[in-house]
Amino acid sequence: MEPGYKILTGLSAVCIVMIALNASYFRAHLDFAVTPPPTPESSISTSSTHELIGEPDRLMIKNLGIDAPVVYIEEKNEAAYQAALKKGVVHFPGTALPGELGNVYIFGHSSDYAWADSPYRAVFALLTEIEVGDEIRISDSKGGVFVYRVIETRVVTPKDLSVLDQRGKQKKLLTLQTSYPLGTALRRFIVLAEAIELQPEE
Repeated sequence: MEPGYKILTGLSAVCIVMIALNASYFRAHLDFAVTPPPTPESSISTSSTHELIGEPDRLMIKNLGIDAPVVYIEEKNEAAYQAALKKGVVHFPGTALPGELGNVYIFGHSSDYAWADSPYRAVFALLTEIEVGDEIRISDSKGGVFVYRVIETRVVTPKDLSVLDQRGKQKKLLTLQTSYPLGTALRRFIVLAEAIELQPEE
């Protein structure tokens, strides 16, 4: 075997190992960002009225391992949005509150700068994997948990404001938004869900 061929083969093996290590490192950090420590089961109970009680102001998508604080803001400007996104997912001011008639609008990062100092910089990185029929749970300021079922997903432009529509407050809806494709802000990935009534236990 020629010496040059041996060197080339050795370098190829090193490159493959480096790529594998980098992929493992990225996935480990992405999982950390997307899946904060789970809420202990003991903190969720069912009352006599079958209303779930949990940690206040929280958004949970069990199928995707997403569990994040919901941050409420009053200002509608980019500085306020970016400051709030460091603390969790953000409720768009003026839209319905959890459990109310109308459209609860929540947005969060799918990705952010690698040096961004926030465990929620990629909280919605896996949101595009959600499926129609999946359940989303969101708690209010008192810990009451409302369950919504996904009815639609779609991609829109940043200028499409129809996603904020309150639908005449005839239904209880929840909309989730994140940037799309991953690593860009070219479009918005939208998840629309509708509230479901919890059935009393027999």
